Amino acid sequence: MHLEIQNLNLFNMRCEEVQSIYDADYANEYNERFLLNPFSAVSTKLELSVIRNLLSEDSRWLDVGCGTGYFLSQFPGVQRAGLDLSPEMLKVALAANPDALFLRQGDFTQAIEEWNASWSLVTCMWTAYNYVDSMTDVERVVANMVAWTRPGGAVFIPVMDLEDLRPNRQLPYEERADVFGGTIYLTGFTWSWREDRNDRFHKHLVAPHIEHFVHLLEPWFDNIEIVRYSPFMRGWVSRKAIVATGKRSKYDDENKAAVRWQPIPPPENDEPKENGSSPLAFISHKQLLGELYLRIRSGSLIRSAARKLLKKQ
Repeated sequence: MHLEIQNLNLFNMRCEEVQSIYDADYANEYNERFLLNPFSAVSTKLELSVIRNLLSEDSRWLDVGCGTGYFLSQFPGVQRAGLDLSPEMLKVALAANPDALFLRQGDFTQAIEEWNASWSLVTCMWTAYNYVDSMTDVERVVANMVAWTRPGGAVFIPVMDLEDLRPNRQLPYEERADVFGGTIYLTGFTWSWREDRNDRFHKHLVAPHIEHFVHLLEPWFDNIEIVRYSPFMRGWVSRKAIVATGKRSKYDDENKAAVRWQPIPPPENDEPKENGSSPLAFISHKQLLGELYLRIRSGSLIRSAARKLLKKQ
């Protein structure tokens, strides 16, 4: 198995921006930072369980935006492949998945007709769809995932919802525009994140409302389940993911999927939070020291301190 690297200069996604963020250093630290730390491990555990339940002996699985290939690597022996924009992330994925069918660098807004109806499971983990240019591009990503899924197959998409970034606020997908008439749809939003640790700027990330995902998928599948994650602790938000099963051979807007929302499970850590206590109390000393070491080595600790000093002046 080899790594397929392409010239992506003409592709629609923000190639240079994404590749400058997801370089070799970022790729080598990615799993520990975003998948295996105590906060993220709660989500990772659930997502692995969902994938496990969707796989069988004859499965063919495509992970769109596969990154380091961590999720793929947890299922050796399964026929699986990955697509990602970052060559450095794919190098890590290659080392972790020597038996994968292939790992390809590519833009997942682009249709790949030879993949149509080829995969029993298509996933897009950790909101890789955020790094496109518009909501229209997100819709292209979803359309490609649907096209690549074979009849009877499934799509799994963990979602970054605005309600997750601003918890305790419910945002309806549609509302009547009473003054002017018609319906307003909150199809999505954009958000940005500048990291303290390394000053990398994830700019204008595009994220649909979860019900817009449902709207796009329900004519193509028999069933859609909204999976709810255990909150990390009491009072924290419960993240969401979409599992669409029973892929149809053709679009059927007259007979949409049955949609079921799971109840929110109990929090992972149910101890009441004392006044002034920190969620870091759940992290071991070893993990805290490891994080401190990485921040010192990367220079992010010094940069963060400098920014705070400048703000006080």
